[in-house]
Amino acid sequence: MAVSGEPGPLGSAVDDLLRAALARTLGAGEGGASMHVAFLMFITHAMLGLLCCVAVFLTSKLLSPIVFRSVLSKLAPFEQKIWHTNMVTFFPTFAVTYFALPAILDHAGARYSFVEPASANTLKACGMSLGYMTWDLGVLIFDARDQMRAYGGVLPYILFLFHHTLSIVAWPYAVCAGRCVYFVNFFLVSEVTNFNMSLRWFLLTAKKESGSLYMVNGLLWIPLFFAVRVAVIPRLVDEYWNGDWAQLGPVETMTARAMLPIPVMLNVYWMGLIASGALKFLKTGSTEEAPAGLEKKGN
Repeated sequence: MAVSGEPGPLGSAVDDLLRAALARTLGAGEGGASMHVAFLMFITHAMLGLLCCVAVFLTSKLLSPIVFRSVLSKLAPFEQKIWHTNMVTFFPTFAVTYFALPAILDHAGARYSFVEPASANTLKACGMSLGYMTWDLGVLIFDARDQMRAYGGVLPYILFLFHHTLSIVAWPYAVCAGRCVYFVNFFLVSEVTNFNMSLRWFLLTAKKESGSLYMVNGLLWIPLFFAVRVAVIPRLVDEYWNGDWAQLGPVETMTARAMLPIPVMLNVYWMGLIASGALKFLKTGSTEEAPAGLEKKGN
């Protein structure tokens, strides 16, 4: 196993409860013990990520009416609610990237291999990311009507429902069992582009799109999005096309073949929308045709 046990971020009492639950669920033995270590590291950081999302949301509810009083006073009630939930989108930019970037830089797995243990940084980054996605999925489900309005329609809303659900289902197994870790690392580090997307939404909502900060944010967002989400696609396609699929079981192979291309295709689609929106803005100064839902949250 690539990681060794270490105290979890929520304390020894939580670690002990989770270890007992995992022992009953996964059983004993060498393989079970290895899965215990990985899953414990993942799930404790997922729980921490979820708690941090709640904390950011409550902090915004408390401080935003004071700090951004003039802006919030002009917003409709549903927009004020979206303001607070969108504050949470800044969280994965920093928390996930903090672990995901060194996970990529330190990656030493064999080329074209689908099976390798996830590093501690990968497990932590994945936990933080899925803690956020669990929070956001809850928001999507329990505030469906206003979330659809914020996303700009039913289709973008459904897209993110599927995005979050599939990630929550597939990624824990991938990182804890050591499957397709190379791909997951790149998907995780793409969270860094959330900052520009989220800031763009707040600037638009505050009617600051004519200011220099909006222009600078957009100019930085486009190359960052391209570098992190698009420029890496040839490497990912190479690993996918030439990978040793014999390492995976039948169900793993079918799942990986179907799911790994999805983030790649979404990133190409979103890059096209961003580029077309940027060209329109430079030509006309209009922001009306911004990518539907993309300025609300990226992932």
